[in-house]
Amino acid sequence: MLSASDAILQVEHVSHAFGGVRAVQDCTFSVPAGSISGLIGPNGAGKTTAINVVGGALKLQHGRVRYAGVDTSGWSPAQMARQGLLRTFQLSREFARLTVLENVLVAATGQIDETLRGALFRRRAIRARERQLVDQARQILSNFGLDALRNDWAETLSGGQKRLLELARAVMARPKLLLLDEPMAGVNPALIDRIEGHLRELRDQGLTLLLVEHNLNVVERLCDLVIVMAEGRTLAEGTLADHRANPEVVRAYLGSSGTVGGARV
Repeated sequence: MLSASDAILQVEHVSHAFGGVRAVQDCTFSVPAGSISGLIGPNGAGKTTAINVVGGALKLQHGRVRYAGVDTSGWSPAQMARQGLLRTFQLSREFARLTVLENVLVAATGQIDETLRGALFRRRAIRARERQLVDQARQILSNFGLDALRNDWAETLSGGQKRLLELARAVMARPKLLLLDEPMAGVNPALIDRIEGHLRELRDQGLTLLLVEHNLNVVERLCDLVIVMAEGRTLAEGTLADHRANPEVVRAYLGSSGTVGGARV
């Protein structure tokens, strides 16, 4: 069992290139268990590539990734997910022609194997487990304010509601570490506070979150640790206050203006 002082994720000297373009170069950082950590940097800094490597969506070319003390270098996204490491994407990826409830149910773990033998001899157990999973999914949807929409097609939801659905589906899979790629992108400002509240609740329940986010106001309100990347490398780790006092961070991330998106580093 990891304590709050332990790193649940360690990225060690990771590099990844697309042809002759090095998107990530000797990237090293760690994420404390039970935290909300932010990964920030200018466009093209390599943030999304880094978490794609961490989550197994991109093959690790150089370096090492350790999750929960285990070397997961070369693991597939399915292997990662089974061990509790999940990620979301910049664009919401709902199952458009499934209902909101069905979208959450597809992420359920611990389902009884519905083999022919099971269908013949374990029907009662299968039905009981299905009812249990529906109750669990509805409770999660209720927590995210989506239960009233459970029978709607997922494609009919607003951008912000799709973000909430994506989080609800991730929670249904019972992760230990959740990688969020720009969770506030395309979200109505009125919903940002609500999503922030849900992320804090998930952290307080023991989930660790690492989010790539360009909205520095969100990063400052949410993140216990902020990791800065530039030109594929890790530039600094600390609080946003630490980074404000770091001329190298200000120069690399913000140029001479000192602000981005209305927020100052």
